[in-house]
Amino acid sequence: MSSSSSSSLLQLRRLQRNFVLFLLSIAIPIMSVLWLYKKHTEAASQERIFAEVMAHTQQQQLAFTQVIQIATSHLQRLSVQLIDAYSNPDMALNDSHWKSLNELGVRRQGSGELTGSKLDAADRDRYGALFVSPKAEGHSQLDKEITATMAIFPAIKAAHKAYPFFQWTYYYSPREDFSSLYPYVPEADILQATGSNTMEEALKVIFDAGGTKPVQMIGPNRNPQHQQQWTAPYYDAGGKGAMVSLLAPQYFNKEFVGVLGTDVTLRMFGEVLQGSARHLGHALVVDRSGNVIADDVGLVQSNKDILKLEKVLPSELAQLLLARHTMEKNKIHQVGNWYWMSVPLKGSEWDLLVYFSAQELGLLADQEAKNTLWILLGLIGFLVLATWLMSHHFAFPALRLVDFLNKLIGNPAQPIPTVPKAWQPSFEQVAATSQERHAYLQTIEAQADGLEKTVAQRTEQLSHANTALLESIEQLKSTQKMLVESEKMAALGALVAGVAHELNTPIGVGVTISSTLLEKNQELVLQLEEHTLRKSVLAEYVSENQQGLDILSRNLAQAANLVNSFKQVAVDQASDHRRSFDLAETVHHVIQTMQVLFDSHIELEPLVPDGLQFDSYPGALVQTLNNLIANAETHGFVGRERGKVTISAEMMTSNRVKLVVHDDGLGIDPEHLSHIFEPFFTTKLGQGGSGLGLSIVYNLVTSILGGQIDVVSEINHGTTFTIQLPLQAPIKVHPKDA
Repeated sequence: MSSSSSSSLLQLRRLQRNFVLFLLSIAIPIMSVLWLYKKHTEAASQERIFAEVMAHTQQQQLAFTQVIQIATSHLQRLSVQLIDAYSNPDMALNDSHWKSLNELGVRRQGSGELTGSKLDAADRDRYGALFVSPKAEGHSQLDKEITATMAIFPAIKAAHKAYPFFQWTYYYSPREDFSSLYPYVPEADILQATGSNTMEEALKVIFDAGGTKPVQMIGPNRNPQHQQQWTAPYYDAGGKGAMVSLLAPQYFNKEFVGVLGTDVTLRMFGEVLQGSARHLGHALVVDRSGNVIADDVGLVQSNKDILKLEKVLPSELAQLLLARHTMEKNKIHQVGNWYWMSVPLKGSEWDLLVYFSAQELGLLADQEAKNTLWILLGLIGFLVLATWLMSHHFAFPALRLVDFLNKLIGNPAQPIPTVPKAWQPSFEQVAATSQERHAYLQTIEAQADGLEKTVAQRTEQLSHANTALLESIEQLKSTQKMLVESEKMAALGALVAGVAHELNTPIGVGVTISSTLLEKNQELVLQLEEHTLRKSVLAEYVSENQQGLDILSRNLAQAANLVNSFKQVAVDQASDHRRSFDLAETVHHVIQTMQVLFDSHIELEPLVPDGLQFDSYPGALVQTLNNLIANAETHGFVGRERGKVTISAEMMTSNRVKLVVHDDGLGIDPEHLSHIFEPFFTTKLGQGGSGLGLSIVYNLVTSILGGQIDVVSEINHGTTFTIQLPLQAPIKVHPKDA
């Protein structure tokens, strides 16, 4: 094997190795992403499981709340009817009604059972039962109580028919000696269920209600707010099993007149939980004393005792949940290996408790993670298959093509290797292209010598052109500098002419006054010499002399102020020396001198506070303000008799000031706004505009004063130039110092 073949083979293997490394560089990040996805999926799965637990708990909460609301509404409707019948007994059941009832065997007076002796099954289902203790006979309220409770039996029957989970609905007298009960129960059954021999003994058992003592519990002493309340769970003396009672106190004219109640068996509450099976954990309903009202596995129904929370829950949860009232509701908490949450049931003092172990959560999460694992394995298998197919059908032939191309560089007549049929045209095209390239390179080499000579000639020509261009640029810079100085001196000249014109008035007045006073003085001297001076003439002379001196003094003071302002502005504008100055004072001088030029139709208003002390170049600032005011007069107030320019300033930061020059002129067209700071740009070309005013302003602000300038304008609403300046300008470097 020749050395070139061996080198080519090593190069091909190197390319193959690089390709494998490339595949690994792709596969490893993808595997990492898949692993991170699996972890993310596991975390998201737990969050989703928690969300499902909370959603299912909310559904059960709604179901319980609905049952509680039905019971509450049932007693509220009965309460309204009972109080109406209590307040209007004749309207509820008059003598005619009682006569009909007596014919059916319903007694209005007496003790024991007042219904049932002659009632058939339908009437018993309609009216229920009335039980009176012997000690109640003759009581003044008993007749009203019997009438009122008889009047509400039809409404009770309708509610029981609509909602079968109502076991008993009853009325208890406040004296605990009379009770109405629906559905009907014979007196013998009541005596047997309560283990009593007399109705008085039976009523004691009934009013005790498994130790809950509803009349005492709901009476005014223990329930001053007159609220409905649920009792603790107890076993029904009538044989209905464990149940709870909802009690509602009844008041007539603010007097406690009894208790309305309804009983619901705990079995019914258990059916609410068991009817919506949850896929994780268990659910309980407990009261504030830790009594279990319902559970989702039937423990309450199958147990012969009232269950306590500590007997149902794991020990590490039981004690914690007994003190749950101080903990956050509607949130999943973790205690050791257990998770739990407490949800209040509106309309009661019960809580819906949901709990599950970490092991149950892990099993459910693992079950869902298996699906994710199969998905990941499928993706990995697909990746491996795709990698093999790409390597076999694309990558390795492409590497051989690269190797073949490298060989053609040294030997254009290199034979085409054996490759898959689909790649054969590509190799042939590469070989043909290589031969054409070789021929083309030979032609290029032949032309290279002539091209080098041509390049040398063109380079020399370009050098001469570049030298000429540099000279032109220097001339342009010199011309621009001269134009700027000319513009600067022209502005100063216009200012001088304006000031001279303005000085002419006070000085002329002063000359006139002085000549007048001189004539008056000569007349006085002549009268003195002739001894004809009168006192009245002397007094008139003194008065006129005083008035003349006042006029002369005012005009000379005005001229002096104007000269001082002009002197300061002219000195600042003509010089580039750095010094400390007060911004308000400098603006005042500028306005006082510029007002001379535009006194007839421009109002200049300063709004600059005192105390803005600058260490900068006042000449550059003065020229900037002069140019902006002149620009407003030239462009902003064309065709207008009056215009106003306002100069204001305020501190931006501790070392930076915002200076605003605003005119109420015509404004600047939007198409011109981006060009106004360009040299020689003007809309008054040939009409006296040089196009250098705002260019000079921009250069002064940005280069000498170290600030920045922006402009905002709106047609027919004026133009605003905003200049941001540092209190201390940057050090100015002169060309001779550079």
